[in-house]
Amino acid sequence: MPTQEQYNVSKSSKIITAKIYLLNFKFQRVEELSGVVLSGSTYSISATSDIRRSCNISLIPTDSSFDISVGNKIWLDKYVQIYVQEKNVNTNEIAETNLGIYMINNPSRVYSAENNTMTIQGIDLMAKMTGLRNGNLEGMAHIIPQNSNVRNVIISTINLAGFTKYVIEECPFSVPNDIKIDVGGTIYDILKQLLDIDARYEMYFDVDGIFHYDLIPNGYNEQVMVDDDIWNNTLIEYSINTDFENVKNIIEVFGKTHDIKNYSDATISESNYLLTIASVTTLYDNIKIGFTTPSNVISEQANIKINSLASYPLKNEDGTVPILEPSTYYVAKYMENESYYLFMGEVTPYAISKDLNTNSPFYVNGTYGEARIVLSGGDYDNIYMSSLAQERADYELYLRCKIQDSVTLTCVPIYWLDVNWVIEITLPNKQGNETTEQYLIKSINTTLDINGTQTISLMKYYPLYPSL
Repeated sequence: MPTQEQYNVSKSSKIITAKIYLLNFKFQRVEELSGVVLSGSTYSISATSDIRRSCNISLIPTDSSFDISVGNKIWLDKYVQIYVQEKNVNTNEIAETNLGIYMINNPSRVYSAENNTMTIQGIDLMAKMTGLRNGNLEGMAHIIPQNSNVRNVIISTINLAGFTKYVIEECPFSVPNDIKIDVGGTIYDILKQLLDIDARYEMYFDVDGIFHYDLIPNGYNEQVMVDDDIWNNTLIEYSINTDFENVKNIIEVFGKTHDIKNYSDATISESNYLLTIASVTTLYDNIKIGFTTPSNVISEQANIKINSLASYPLKNEDGTVPILEPSTYYVAKYMENESYYLFMGEVTPYAISKDLNTNSPFYVNGTYGEARIVLSGGDYDNIYMSSLAQERADYELYLRCKIQDSVTLTCVPIYWLDVNWVIEITLPNKQGNETTEQYLIKSINTTLDINGTQTISLMKYYPLYPSL
């Protein structure tokens, strides 16, 4: 969220300067780089990249302390934090914007009779966990047990890299299966598998070096961060691209097939599904059982009774009663602490989602017809319940059937923008039939120069949950 000074100066003529601070690994300022920052320096932000923030800063060194050497200013034991200062030429008002904290990567020095410059490549702090600069795990396999709390595992994982400042939301699901990272893996390999459990979430470091795990904006009535009051003063040009190739209006999702060792055909007695499984002589936490329903099913609350063991209710994760189909192979898991069977759905979790909105240009019974995609394997093997498969299918429909219009803006730099912000803009055109629409920022590329420009990639924004 911009300050009032940042907002005001974005709409005015200004003088721009850059400041670079050196930080130690405790994020404490140890020095300011007093070299002159050259025009043409750049920084980029991408919502779809593991390394979200990067920059290239060129400056004129002022003394030998800029030599690339241990103990000097430019070395592996420091971060750089970059600020841009904008001075309003009319009011002398000054706004300062933090562009982020970076690891120094591949610094270079050029010296000649005509030239004496240093270029610093800055990379996001995530590089400390991806293996790009650090993050390789000890030489052994690492296991994250099934049913672990995702938030707790993320916290302990980033602690391995020395990060203790974070904003980590509670994931609605637990770790579906044991996560195994082989020898030679990285900290980020663990984080990536945790991120894949729910595709609605993102991981990143903010400009203050704080690690985040939170929902990508996609709900109803998300806050609009920038509107025409800014764009009318900064927009230079724009282009629109529409992607037809990736539009799909029928999504089928297959999760990972359960390996079931305890199976029985089910019969019905009163409110019980009766199972006969010789291998099950006692119940223990997380034991999975498979069963095929008979040709008729119980329409009310059902219990599962194995052999002569006690009968326990079959429930969804939210406590509701699952709806079962006849002659279908299902899986359930015994939850010892709560004394019930968790309904996990079909033996291969499956779901389908269709665009049934008659007002949509991609309505399945409309002029566009049907365009199907079947998703399985890879990330989808993290799906271990049919209910999760349905959530993922609905989300994939949202991604593939709605966000296909992209807009690229070229504008006067607005340094405080960030990705995954919802913005509102009225794009001018010669026909005079402009409409104000909302977009999601996906990437930002900026040149740090008095004459510099900013390129912003936007995707058409449609609320995922308009009914909430």
